[in-house]
Amino acid sequence: MDAYSPPLVTRLARLRLRPWQWATVDGAVAVLTAVGGKVPYLRYPGWLAVVILLLASLPVAVRRLWPRTALAVVVVGSTLAIAGTAKNAPVYIPLAACYAASLIPLRFPRREALRLLLATVLAVGAGFAAYAAGPGNASGGDIGRLATECGVYVVAAWLAGYAFQQQRAYTAKAQEQAAQEVREQLAEARRIGSEERLQIARELHDVVAHTVSLIAVQAGVANYVVKSNPDEAARALASIETTSRGALREMRALLAMLRADEGGDGIVRSEPGLVPVPGLADLGELVARAAEAGLRVELELHGEQAEVSGGIDLAAYRVIQEAITNVVKHAATDACRVTVGYEEEALTVEVTDDGQAGAGGRISGLGHGIVGMRERITMYGGDFHAGPLPGRGFRVSARLPLTEAGS
Repeated sequence: MDAYSPPLVTRLARLRLRPWQWATVDGAVAVLTAVGGKVPYLRYPGWLAVVILLLASLPVAVRRLWPRTALAVVVVGSTLAIAGTAKNAPVYIPLAACYAASLIPLRFPRREALRLLLATVLAVGAGFAAYAAGPGNASGGDIGRLATECGVYVVAAWLAGYAFQQQRAYTAKAQEQAAQEVREQLAEARRIGSEERLQIARELHDVVAHTVSLIAVQAGVANYVVKSNPDEAARALASIETTSRGALREMRALLAMLRADEGGDGIVRSEPGLVPVPGLADLGELVARAAEAGLRVELELHGEQAEVSGGIDLAAYRVIQEAITNVVKHAATDACRVTVGYEEEALTVEVTDDGQAGAGGRISGLGHGIVGMRERITMYGGDFHAGPLPGRGFRVSARLPLTEAGS
């Protein structure tokens, strides 16, 4: 099959010449139409016939500078040439007027361009009426045919210019739409990049804050008992080593999370060789690390455990991790309770303690930890609450809907 070839009007409309090239074309047309005029066919004196023919042709050379003026002068000259055509001589055909009229739709609004077209046709018609009134000229039928032909030429030239104008407008609109699509794609790419950076920052905060808090507590224990109980100090240092290595693995897991493949069953699968993204299945290890830092965590699971999407699984795990970290850092207590509930349409998590509710800025809205937890939950359309309990203690709770996650 042959390659698609756009219509002639489309190809001409896409043609882009430089100003000096267009001036050359207009000048050539002006010279050709002036040379094509026949002075002997006019009833005017020789010098006047030359002036009229020049008026009817040469102004098209400057039609791009003064399109309305050039058209008016050419039409007046053409009308005088038609009216003064000699007896039994070929009637002058206003080709220069047609050429000047073709530019009008490109430069003026459609209503004004139509008025200029009507004025041109009426002027040409008036020239033929004056020619018909001359003595011994052609019969009325011949004059009507000639007038119709000239009118058709003028209208056709105007329509050609209008077609160019419409094609150019369509091309400009298509280009603008393409540019707008590119801008929207760039904006979407920037938005996605910003969300990924925010996600990385949130993950780094959770990993680093949790790990550093546990390491600080364990280092304090080791320093306190290094002389009186070297075995306990050695155990604390070993726990620091294990915790720090685990943090390094989780940092590497950030890359796995960003490159994870979301399968049809909603489970995130990491690339081979990368550490799996942590989830609720790793709560036992999280509880063990907290115990090494001196915090007893009572873990309760309610409902029938079911697979949830990787994003919700990670969000729930991070909320519990951050809440335990806040207990270690701010609560001044050695125990907390973690409750995970599997419902038919939602997953609920809750972390409570009986420590100092407002110590260290744990009140909702202060610090990055609670803000990050709230962002994680709301990203999946869930509900998040964090605040002090009556009397003593603090509670963090979240509810994540599972219906839209494909569970």
